[in-house]
Amino acid sequence: MKRLSGIIVLCALAGVWECVSRAGLVSKLYFPPVSTIAAVFWELTVSGTLPAQAGETFARAVAGLLAALVLAGPLGLGMGTSRRLSALLTPAVELVRPVPPPAVIPAAMLLLGIGTSMKLSVIVFACFFPILVGAVDGARHVEPGFRLTAAAYGLRRSQLLFGVILPAAGPSLAAGFRTAVPMALIVAVLSEMVGASSGIGHYILRMQRTFAIPEMYAGVAWLGILGLGCNLAVERGLSRLLRWHEGWKSGMGR
Repeated sequence: MKRLSGIIVLCALAGVWECVSRAGLVSKLYFPPVSTIAAVFWELTVSGTLPAQAGETFARAVAGLLAALVLAGPLGLGMGTSRRLSALLTPAVELVRPVPPPAVIPAAMLLLGIGTSMKLSVIVFACFFPILVGAVDGARHVEPGFRLTAAAYGLRRSQLLFGVILPAAGPSLAAGFRTAVPMALIVAVLSEMVGASSGIGHYILRMQRTFAIPEMYAGVAWLGILGLGCNLAVERGLSRLLRWHEGWKSGMGR
């Protein structure tokens, strides 16, 4: 029912936009009718133009996100379980973590150029810290009773890590991962706008610069659909993976 209400509101807003544009209350150059945008959207989708551009952005975002997970997950679990490692790395993490990811793009361009490596490095930077913080918090807040039980059964350190700490830290790590998902897509688009010859971000900027406004809005719409699809897919996947956890049942891990 909530989703139906949201769709109704979205359709109402689109209807208002259509009426205002056709009535000439706003410039049709900058705000073309929704019907015009929808026609262009359909044409570019059927031709494969927008899916191809969005696919490149999606591939970059996923690659950077997974790389960040591989790097930040184990490191965060290590910091959460080792006071010595945490004391060693926390100052550096807290110094770099507040830096906005877009601010890193100029330095990445200077060091890596404007190729794929630059885009991936910025995406990894943006996704690294949410995942790291989630892993650290999850590992630090494992119930003491779990550790005592593991010690009573004489579990080795590896068994403690994979059998107790990782499952207990899973919800917090998953929350950090969910936070990183939209950031991966956002930063991927930003990096394409700054330096790229393809991708949905580059396409949107190119359409804006050539005043192909309906095409620009069509690209933005495709980007919104891509983001929504990614969010729903990750939410459902994590809900199944963590179905044993009360806070993540039925996709409620928010």
